[in-house]
Formats: sequence, structure tokens, C-alpha cells
Amino acid sequence: MKMMKFIQMTMLLIVSTACSSCAKDDYKIPVGSDTVVQVPSKVELRQEDGQWKLFCNGEQLYINGAACNNFYTDVAKFGGNVFRIYSCTGDDTMEILDEAYKNGLYVNVGIYIRRERDGFDYNDEAAVRSQFEEVQSCVKKFMNHPAVLMWSIGNEAESNYTNKKLWTAINDIARMIHETDPNHPTTTVLASANEDHIKNILELAPEIDILSLNTYAPNLPDTYGKITSAGWTGPYMITEFGPRGTWQMNPEPERILPWGALVEQTSTEKEADYLKAWQESIKANEKNGCIGSFVFVWGYQTHGEVLNWYGLFNKDKYSYGAVDAMQYCWTGEYPSVRAPRIESRKDITMNGMVAEDKITVLPSSVNTAKVTATSPSGATLKYHWLIYKEGDAAEDGSMPDGIDGLISDPSKSEITFKAPSGVGGYRLYVFVLDDVNRKVASAVIPFLVQ
Repeated sequence: MKMMKFIQMTMLLIVSTACSSCAKDDYKIPVGSDTVVQVPSKVELRQEDGQWKLFCNGEQLYINGAACNNFYTDVAKFGGNVFRIYSCTGDDTMEILDEAYKNGLYVNVGIYIRRERDGFDYNDEAAVRSQFEEVQSCVKKFMNHPAVLMWSIGNEAESNYTNKKLWTAINDIARMIHETDPNHPTTTVLASANEDHIKNILELAPEIDILSLNTYAPNLPDTYGKITSAGWTGPYMITEFGPRGTWQMNPEPERILPWGALVEQTSTEKEADYLKAWQESIKANEKNGCIGSFVFVWGYQTHGEVLNWYGLFNKDKYSYGAVDAMQYCWTGEYPSVRAPRIESRKDITMNGMVAEDKITVLPSSVNTAKVTATSPSGATLKYHWLIYKEGDAAEDGSMPDGIDGLISDPSKSEITFKAPSGVGGYRLYVFVLDDVNRKVASAVIPFLVQ
């Protein structure tokens, strides 16, 4: 990070008018009242003493990254140096890259690759060619932007695939990138450390420079072993990590309720998972070829079975304790003011019961709930409770605002509320807010009206 700022201060040409001597592919990025003319970043992979390392503009860069859907530039505020976007075809891609550059951040630029399960046919040569040309256009458009760190060809494109021509298509794109843009390496993202998929990359997509894996709490510790077993000896990244996935709950059957609802951890329990994952399974494998990682999801969820399962922020950009944990991982220090804490699921009760007690109530019945929360910094805490029906979402796919009129006073730590009149599963959430420092904790109890 210091080297990037040094380069910005000493090696860039600052001009206030157009510069006729600048290369045609240089970028002119507004920074305050000036215009900064910058050339592409030069990114290299090297093995030193048997260890893979990533270098950007001659300086080693260990990726302390975030997989983003919101609040991109706040990654720098908490000590990160790279963020990941999933597609480069959006109207805001150039703006995102410009803002990254202004904030001293690099971007792992995603290239959307269509999946068989979405109806794409890799036997259709015309369709494959069209996809290739779309990607080529994207690469040419952005490759000289100084914030670009690497190209990520597809995210879990192998999900439910059958046609191995997928790997050929990915390899063709990676080769094109190497020929078109020699400054930035290529990667592709797998949904897990599936050994067969890794072997397919080795055999059919050798133009891929870095192996990338999305893997969560229960599988992450085994990742390095599976990579080596498959024969991968190059650098790799963990491109999404977090608590146990909603699709991985069978090993914890007590958290699957009879009506299908899932028991969510408190934000403080999630914080511990993020910290453990980074310390024990990511940073610990730096010597084994892990060149960094991307925490998931930086922003708030807009899809998924449970809409607060992974978000590191709420929609008002209040940060959860997991962000404090990532700041500690990235910088070696916690922030001076930390998020509120709800230590365990036992600290939220409904009618005296906890979430795993499989709570059922009658329609329109009167119920009680309470939460015990603390602030490590001694901040004044506020409370906000809401209830929504399982499966409901706001218009943008995020968590809804909740059903009006059920909770007598949602601003207290202990509440009385009326159950919804309609039968079915619901979720009772509490958000514990430190308004001054814009930090938050959360806990939830699913319940069934029958």
C-alpha cells in the first residue's frame, strides 16, 4: 500500500489540461482539482525460495481483499488493499476502477462466463465465439487502467456443468488476455477445491496463472490438501470465505428447524469464524502458495436463502464485528472502537426459549423477546427489532424492512409483540446499534406460526 501511494506521488504526471505527449492508452483520472495521468500497473508472479509471491509495480502485494457488492472504497478504510468485482460489463465499472485508484486500491476484475445450468451451450460455436468477443472487448477497454490487478475468468462457471469445452473456452480467453494484456495475470474461480475440476484446469486450461477457490468454514481447512492432491503447484487464492454456508447445514442438524428454517449465528459468532478462517487456513498457508484472499460479502446480501447470513454491513453502512476482525487480520490492530457484541445465540430469547428450541406460536398471539448485548467500547446502544416472513425480500433482493404494527416498541432490548396472523415461518431479528460509530450487531430467532 505504501509503495502504491509512493508511486502515485512521485512517478505520475499531474496535469490540469490534456497532455499531448502522453501515451494514448494512459488514463486521466480526476483526483481533487487535478487530473492524474497513470499507466497500467505491472503485475507479476514469482517464486522465491520455493514460495509464490505476487508483485505489483515491483513491490510484493499480499492480497488482503474483499468480495464486494457495495461500499468498495471502504475496504481501504479498514486496511484492505484489493477488492473483487464479479463482472466488468456494468455501466459503473469505470467509475469503480477510478474510485479504487483514488483510494489506493487494486481490483480483481471479474469476467462473467455463462454457465450450462443457465442454458448456455458450449457446443454452440457461434455462442462461444460471441462470448469470447464480449470478453475481449472488456479486456481492451479496461486493461490499461492502473487499478486493474488481474482478470478473473468466470465465477463458479463449473457449477453443475457436463461439457468439458467450458475449460477450453476459459483457456482461449486466458490466452487472449496474455496476448492482449501482458501486464496482468489470469485466474478462474471454482466453487470448491474439487480435485477433478482442478485437474481439468491443469489439463485443459493451462493459460490460467492463479487458481481461485470459493470455500467456507467447514471445507476451508482441507483446501490446501485437496489442491496439492490434485497436482496444482502454482499460486492460489481464496476468493470467498466466511461462516458455514446455508447449503452446508446437515452436519449441524439442530440448526435446521422442522419447517426448514435455518438458525443463524449472531454477528459475534460469525466474527469468530471469519477470524479463525483467515488466521488458520489462509494466512497460515502463505508459505504454501496462498497469495491472499477475499472476505465475503463486503456490503450486504441481495440474494441467498437467509439474507443476513454473510453481510459484513447493514444497508445503512454500519459495520459488523466481522469487519473489526478483518481490520485486525489486515493491519495487526483492532479499531479503537469496536462493534457491539451478542456473544451467543443463548443471548436472544423468545418466550424464554432460544432459536434451537423450535419455537411455535398461535396466529396473532402475544409474545415476548429480549437480547443481551454489550459494547466493548462503552458506547450507548440502541435497538431495532423487526419481523418478516421466511423467503420475503426487499425490491432489490435484500432484507425487507419488516411487517408493520407487530412490535409494541422495537427500540428496547426487551419487547412484546403480536405474532403475524398468517401461518408459516417468520424471522425475528434484533439489530443492536452504535449510532455514533456506525457499528452494529445482530441476532435472530426463526419461529413458526401454526
